[in-house]
Amino acid sequence: MSNTTIIDYEDSDGTGTVTLVANPFERGGKYYAKFDRTTVNIDHLIARIQKKEVGTNAIMAKHMASLFKAEILEALSRGEAVNLFDLGTLYITTSGTVKGDTPETATIPGFQVKFTSSKVTNEAVSSLGIKKIVMSDTSPIIGTMTDLFTGEETTEFTSGKSIRIEGTRLKIAGDDGGVFFAPATKKQEPVSDESKWIKVAKLIRNVSKTLEFFLPSELEIGTPYCIVLKTNSTKGNTTRKSYSVSYSTVVTVKGE
Repeated sequence: MSNTTIIDYEDSDGTGTVTLVANPFERGGKYYAKFDRTTVNIDHLIARIQKKEVGTNAIMAKHMASLFKAEILEALSRGEAVNLFDLGTLYITTSGTVKGDTPETATIPGFQVKFTSSKVTNEAVSSLGIKKIVMSDTSPIIGTMTDLFTGEETTEFTSGKSIRIEGTRLKIAGDDGGVFFAPATKKQEPVSDESKWIKVAKLIRNVSKTLEFFLPSELEIGTPYCIVLKTNSTKGNTTRKSYSVSYSTVVTVKGE
């Protein structure tokens, strides 16, 4: 059995991309920043060790790593905090709000593990460079549109029938959110006067990748519209204060 772990990867160059995300809360700045993640695993680390320490036995190193992992998990299961090679400490905390006003009535929701990094760990990232800064786009992305009456992907839909939109981040949420048909301008954009937008009354399906609904009866045959999606949905079931808006290419309605 080989003592070498063969890994196909390239080391990072010490720089990364910072993504600016809109801050949904009143307090703090307009944006918060996320350093985009590149993850290495134990095989990557062992391969790097082998480059520096020629002759290192990869199999034994992985075996020792698995032993450390087992002991760390056992220590946590005994309620102990664990110092990880002076990189920081794994510690146990409750996983939610405690209910009850006295020790006798208190209900502990459960436990989870958190990590506090050490000074030496934080110093390791102090010299990182920024390759580029980008803005996070949380707007819905419309992929395909299908007339469910004819089964065709199209931009011309059958009056009074249902259609399906597929894409990314489509889920509609918020009191002011919805799917709208906005008359299109000559530039093939929705008119800015939202009072002229026609809202879809009910969504048959409303998930991140799929929307299904019946066309509003008020739509006029042959009139160019843009389908506007307006939502404050985020990942999971959470919402934000601001709304994201996107719109389709020009669509029309036809008779049966």
